[in-house]
Formats: sequence, C-alpha cells, structure tokens
Amino acid sequence: MTQEFLPNILVVDDDKLTCWALEKEFAGLGHTTKVAGNGEEALAELRRRPYDIVFLDIHLPDANGIDLLREIDTVSRDAKIIIMSCDASETNRERAFTGGALQFLEKPLDLMEIHSILKSTLGAYSNKRKHPRHICRIPLRISIVEPAPEEAQYDLHNLGGMAADFGVGGLRLQTDYPLKVGQNVRARADAAYDHFRRIVPSESPARVVWVAPAQGGVMAGLQFVN
Repeated sequence: MTQEFLPNILVVDDDKLTCWALEKEFAGLGHTTKVAGNGEEALAELRRRPYDIVFLDIHLPDANGIDLLREIDTVSRDAKIIIMSCDASETNRERAFTGGALQFLEKPLDLMEIHSILKSTLGAYSNKRKHPRHICRIPLRISIVEPAPEEAQYDLHNLGGMAADFGVGGLRLQTDYPLKVGQNVRARADAAYDHFRRIVPSESPARVVWVAPAQGGVMAGLQFVN
C-alpha cells in the first residue's frame, strides 16, 4: 500500500490565535506544522528546512506578505504559497497571484476551503471534516450553565472569551476562566458578528469536551448539545 503523503506546512501570521488554530488542525491530521510570527522568522525557517505549503498573512509586523513572495521563491522555490487576509481587495488578489501565490483566502478562514486546497494541491489528502468550520478571532461573552456550589460566589454569566474557530458542531475558545471538562456553557457574540450568530446557537448550551492550558488562561473545545 502506498503511504499517504503528508506535507510540511508553515503558518506565517502575527495573530497567535489564528496560528494556534491552524497548527492544531494540521497537526491533528498528521502534518508537520510550524508557525512564524513575522517575515524574518518565516524566511529563517524556510532556509532551515523545506516546506511544501506556506500559509502567509499579508499584514505582518515587519513586512507585507505579498512583498515577501519573491523572497520566499528565492529561498524555497518549490513551496506553494496560500495568502490569507481580511483585506481581499481586487488589488491585493491581483498582486498575490501575480507574485506567484496559489490561492487567496479571505479571513475568517473556512477550514473546509483549506482542506479542499490541500486536496487539490497535493492529491493524496483526505478531507476528514463533515461540516464547514471557520477560523476567527471573535470576542465572546460566556455563561456557565448550572455552576457548581463552589462557583456560586462568582459572576459566571458574563465571562470573557475569544473564539478561535467555530462551526455547526461546536467551537474552540480561549478564556481566562478555568473551564472544566463536562461543564455546560453558553457563548454569545455581539450583533456585529452576524456570520457567527447565524451558526452558533447562543441559547443552546455547549459541553466542554477538552481543556488545555493557554497563555493567561485555557483553550477549550466545546460541542453543542442538541
């Protein structure tokens, strides 16, 4: 049996939440994945080892991602570049494709679209997701449903958090409150985030299915309860 080819992937973005979500997604599928927070780190990593795919944000602290395309081509000619940005103007798209980018992804990122790109680009890639998910950075208000007696002293109906990604089945979020596996919570976003509110049922509880330490708190996976 032919062994499935799993590409090495480099994610270049100064948004740590986006990097975390992409790295976790790719690593969970078996890909070797590294992240870089700026252009200098990205070029250094590409000189250190070859990468098959680079997910490259436009607005970096030290460079414009589109301007980096030529330098990346010099140090890693075989790497396939996927540009990511909230600014999907025709000018940016034209410059990206002229510079050699394979695709242009508009944020918030749709993981189904990313999977499709990997499948079409690399051939032997299995799309394991049944439902679209979106990588994002959306502030949330969190409520704990039926808090434990020892939590009664806290206001657990107006906690803060940040969505890392979401879909019809659940979401991942970062919060400074120490969530526990098995807790039920409700997550709400402001009206400005209509695309989130259309998918995430704010009145339905979601169960915490995993928790991991994160800077300033925890990262947690939530599964919607039918």
